[in-house]
Amino acid sequence: MRKLSIHEAIKQALSDDGQISKYEARVLRELVMADNKLSATERDALEAAITENVVDDEGMELLTSFLLRYIADR
Repeated sequence: MRKLSIHEAIKQALSDDGQISKYEARVLRELVMADNKLSATERDALEAAITENVVDDEGMELLTSFLLRYIADR
């Protein structure tokens, strides 16, 4: 089974209502962390979703805290 790319996962999350929910943000986080690495592509995709305002409030909190924590740990 092929791993879903971050771009495909974001597109899929947006397909139903145009927003990334807290649940969908959790799935994105798990997808990114499946290999215990945050690639530049994955970071850029998550940052773009945040700056394009396609993440609901709870999802925004989850993704921004994940990115900040992950970046601070590096």
